Amino acid sequence: MFELLTDLTEKDVNICLTVLAAAGIFCQTSRQLNRWTLSVNDEDREKALFEIESYYRENNRLIRDTPEDSLPPLDFSSGILAALVILAFHIAIIRYTGMEFFLNTFGASASSIRHGELYRIVTALFLHSSAMHLFGNMTGLVFLVPVVCRIQGFGAGLLSILISGAFGNYINAHFYQKDHLSIGASTAVFGAVGILVAYRFVIALRSPRQRFKIWMPIGSGLCLLGLFSAGEHTDILAHLFGFSCGMASGYLFHRILKEPPRPFYQYLAFSAVLSIILLSWIRAW
Repeated sequence: MFELLTDLTEKDVNICLTVLAAAGIFCQTSRQLNRWTLSVNDEDREKALFEIESYYRENNRLIRDTPEDSLPPLDFSSGILAALVILAFHIAIIRYTGMEFFLNTFGASASSIRHGELYRIVTALFLHSSAMHLFGNMTGLVFLVPVVCRIQGFGAGLLSILISGAFGNYINAHFYQKDHLSIGASTAVFGAVGILVAYRFVIALRSPRQRFKIWMPIGSGLCLLGLFSAGEHTDILAHLFGFSCGMASGYLFHRILKEPPRPFYQYLAFSAVLSIILLSWIRAW
């Protein structure tokens, strides 16, 4: 059987069943959570798609290719919160003892990480070498974090971004192996880009009418990676690994769950974010 349409509401799947039954086309449905998948025999897929599209066109309606109209409104509070957190860390570090001590002690040192100081893959995300470095990452968080949280939920979105940034630092350390120090939230920022690219990739993969566009999100993400990774002191490999980890986590999330988890799991994920950050800094001391 060929999955003709996915992510349908109960109302849409009932309409499609009626249309296909009238056309004499055998079909099956399956349900995951509150979304439905419609499948037909391989030899009937073109005819089935034509019949359904014709019905909706004649009735001046469109089948939804994406679930975006069911998502909550965009809320920038999560992005502002993330930006204020790294700002607070920067101010506290400058006032406490200066940046140099923290860079050497909590930065993503490749040799230290490979020798077991794994807390550095998290603590390094909160360190910035200059006000310009900080401002750039704050801007990225303000605009990208809310979009990720809109499609995954506030807790799951923040956890996905944090994990993408941390694993990006981990892979980067093992790539360089020694004599390399990476800092900044940009690895997590590009992790957020990767998550959004994966989301658009999965949406295109689900819809037969969009599958010819399947590689466009990845191309767009790589263009952003190249555009914002130029600079003398930019760690482009950390950005690339953060982007790749974001794509991997986003792909798994949207292929498995297909919609944001319930509020209980969102609070659980948010608690995990706070715990990871807190335990990393406690372990560092």
